[in-house]
Amino acid sequence: MGMTIDMTTLLSMSLLAAAGAAGLLAWPLVRQWRQRRATTRTLDAALDRQAARAAATPTSPPAAAPATAPAASPDPATPGARFGEIWLSSKLGRAVITAEEQRLLEQCGYYGVRPRAVFGGLRVAVPVALAMAVFAWRLPVSLAGAIGWGFVTFAVGFLLPKLALRRRAKQRLARVADELPVLIDMLRLLQGVGLSIDQSLQIIVVEFGSMLHVLGRELQRANQQFASGRSREQTLQRIGKLFDDEDLKGLITLLTQVDRHGGAVQEPLRQFGERLQTARKARMKDKIGRLTVKMTGVMVVSLLPVLLILTAGPGFLGVIRMLARMNGGH
Repeated sequence: MGMTIDMTTLLSMSLLAAAGAAGLLAWPLVRQWRQRRATTRTLDAALDRQAARAAATPTSPPAAAPATAPAASPDPATPGARFGEIWLSSKLGRAVITAEEQRLLEQCGYYGVRPRAVFGGLRVAVPVALAMAVFAWRLPVSLAGAIGWGFVTFAVGFLLPKLALRRRAKQRLARVADELPVLIDMLRLLQGVGLSIDQSLQIIVVEFGSMLHVLGRELQRANQQFASGRSREQTLQRIGKLFDDEDLKGLITLLTQVDRHGGAVQEPLRQFGERLQTARKARMKDKIGRLTVKMTGVMVVSLLPVLLILTAGPGFLGVIRMLARMNGGH
């Protein structure tokens, strides 16, 4: 009975592992389906509200959604801002916050003097404090060992913030690639109801900012810069240079050309979206193929022991019983 229970447990665990592997393979498709379904519902609700507003004021043209208030930025006359500028313009500040760190901070969504000053200060102060603490801890044992441990601690503490920043920037770049098809569908539908590029971008920021976690904030910043006097091309080109995504650059080029020369954009957006979806499906198939190869080891580890028990188990049990009887006979 005990052997039967063990075999049943192993078989259940192997089936559970196989079900988990199948769920892991199907999860990207399910997530994409849920995202597109939520996008469709939100778009329908927004278009219904826009139609209700237009019906309420039939004599007036559809007005653009009110631009959001510019984000509060630190006054350069405040002592904190002056200290941040002085710290960043010093030799140590320029060595700690280089152009690469500034670009990573902007890719993570941190703009302005204050985030750079805070990041630079923490990147210097925390490793120094940790190195001094480790040095004081190892000093009674050995001076050379204390110096070595302090140097290693400072190096690790100095490099870890940049690695964490780079990891977050990479995650946001991947999210931009996921949000781009949703943005294209929104623009195509809003253009289909007769809105201009500026109106469409305003509505996307106001109505769908919670869905586009990365592109929504960047478009909001672009709308604020456009309201402050910059051209639409400059505000959109900043997003393309920041994230350095070829599909995003293609969309921005299309929007800037339409904004400059005019014309219908709904059909080019549809073709661009179809081409993007085809490329994404090809990348998804390639990713699933690599994941299938990786899951082969998991399937072998989870299923092979059960198959060996089911096929060779009765034979081993028979041999064990026969040996037991022979020993009992002697």
